Amino acid sequence: MNNEITDKNRRGFDKMYTLLCIDDESANLKILASIFKDHYKVVVCKSAAQGFIKALEIVPDLILLDVLMPNESGFELISQLKSKSETSHIPVIFITGLQSADDEERGLTLGACDYIQKPFSYGIVRARVNTQLELIRQRKLLEKFANFDSLTELPNRRKWQTDSIEQWELAKESHQAIVLGIIDIDFFKQFNDCYGHIQGDIALRKISNAINRVLFGHLGKVYRCGGEEFYFYLPANNKNDIRSILAECLECVSELEIKHESSEVSAHTSISIGAIQVFPANDIPLNHIMSLADEQLYQVKNTSRNAVHFDIYSPEKISK
Repeated sequence: MNNEITDKNRRGFDKMYTLLCIDDESANLKILASIFKDHYKVVVCKSAAQGFIKALEIVPDLILLDVLMPNESGFELISQLKSKSETSHIPVIFITGLQSADDEERGLTLGACDYIQKPFSYGIVRARVNTQLELIRQRKLLEKFANFDSLTELPNRRKWQTDSIEQWELAKESHQAIVLGIIDIDFFKQFNDCYGHIQGDIALRKISNAINRVLFGHLGKVYRCGGEEFYFYLPANNKNDIRSILAECLECVSELEIKHESSEVSAHTSISIGAIQVFPANDIPLNHIMSLADEQLYQVKNTSRNAVHFDIYSPEKISK
């Protein structure tokens, strides 16, 4: 009884998983669809070529793949899938009539996570698929913990290192300018000394959420990369008035009205921002731009604080 209740409660949640079933026999596809359609989203294809295209299009959570198919075998298809960065991570389970140990070894060597022989038991197929999806769920949880800051729920420095490179390359390919910057909460050590770390944590969450709302609204993203330090990027396009957006970040923190008696610049918590706008180029290292943004932040912190230092750099200016 409890298992039935649990199963029913999981159905809506499990629909988030997508299975791609590839088999040239319609009867086999109908059987697989009937086993899983109540729990997962099931997509079917009748050839390796169709399956490859569909895998790139939907990036399923799991692929159930036959071996013996016309024109192109499942062994050939898995080699294609594993060679593409977009699909190499997708687990593949072979479901096939090939029953020799050599065939099974070949399938596993090519990267399959499991190998099921036909005719198969519905219960065994269901159990093995569920096992793989549970592993996927656990992996995603680990990735979340590894890439996100537990206090603010923002992505962390590790995620910044991968995302910033990706955004840099996208801007380079599209010949678009990008803004990279650093945000620092003014006199935050003094805040913790005055009000305690519990209140400091509360302030961090409020401030990071406020900044995130502003930047997210302009297709930007912010990351917690230190105790009270945040990195961010913003696309620089005709729709984004960068100076206004950065001023909005200052204002959104001020509007929180978090009391800060130890601040030397304001009665409430405030932030300082250093940012650089640049057109990415092959001869401009990303870490150099972040160093320039840090220099802009340093200027703010050594003058007024509670302000923005923003500059637009050309490649010629950077090389000087």
